Amino acid sequence: MRVLLIANPNSTSQSDGLFRRIIPLLRSVPGLRLTGRFTHHPGHAEEICRGLTRKDVDLIVVVGGDGTVNEAVNGLLGAVGESTPAAEDVPCLAVIPTGSANVFARALGFPPEPVAATEMLTHLIRADLRRTICLGTWNTRWFAVNAGFGMDADVVARVDEARTMGFAATPLRYLAVCLLVWTRAQRRPPRISVTATAAAPDSRTLRLRQVPLFVASNTNPWTFLGPLPVVTNPRNSFDRGLGLFGLTDLQGLRGAASMLHLIGFGHRTVLEDWIRSRTVQFDDADEVLLTCPEPQPFQADGEYEGEFARAQLGSRRDAIEVYAPRQAYPVTSRTWRQVVRDVFRIH
Repeated sequence: MRVLLIANPNSTSQSDGLFRRIIPLLRSVPGLRLTGRFTHHPGHAEEICRGLTRKDVDLIVVVGGDGTVNEAVNGLLGAVGESTPAAEDVPCLAVIPTGSANVFARALGFPPEPVAATEMLTHLIRADLRRTICLGTWNTRWFAVNAGFGMDADVVARVDEARTMGFAATPLRYLAVCLLVWTRAQRRPPRISVTATAAAPDSRTLRLRQVPLFVASNTNPWTFLGPLPVVTNPRNSFDRGLGLFGLTDLQGLRGAASMLHLIGFGHRTVLEDWIRSRTVQFDDADEVLLTCPEPQPFQADGEYEGEFARAQLGSRRDAIEVYAPRQAYPVTSRTWRQVVRDVFRIH
């Protein structure tokens, strides 16, 4: 098996010590031939993967987070269109999580710790446990986890700006930025219009006007804050269409509660009942059109993509093949003390 490993040498979560542990694990797989490539600038993983086929490489292993996974997917599949290659024609994909959220790896069922994830991956390779999954699309590009228009993308953009100034993307910073964005939206909220249709043969449609926040997810849970998983659409998975979630009103205390609910706080029946009138859920969406009277921030897989007045989203079945366990890695319940500890932890 020919394996290409892609990693970012400038990542603070990757070290020589980490690679001294994971590389021997991968090389222990009989018949595995490993080649490594380092990324050196944003978009480099996409450049490395562009045009690769199963004739060139059997497996791409991304050592990184959701942003690097997004680059690899877009490199392998190219622009969304009729010429998109079939899943069996492009290299299989696997991920060893070293990012801040690692939503993709966790949703596939991998443990959050990179060495444990590598150990699981070697077992999967030996047993040849693979599956094909759905991916989301936006305009001509792909996303694996989620995409958002408006306020959640504004949060991503502001955190990215802070990172370029040398600040870490900690859970506490995400929380502070979320509250700042919500405060500013009280004066001038985004006005997003939505038209969505469910996958065939379902004939359901969704139409919304002037909602301030709208998110499409390809799986769950997903999160801005590592210790606080977000489940906006409980039925959503890599085997279904997009799960859509919107907030119709962010004013007042219920608006604040709705925003906190979106980033992982307050998932209790009483609070969910209190804010239900302001939330919109729509499952298994196949096509989604988002429009705004003026350009709004847009994010895909936690990466800021710029400002747009229009975005066309969709879902592609059996888009790419991945190594994944049959059962998800068990997630232990967390106490409030553990949640607060991780929110304030500085990495």
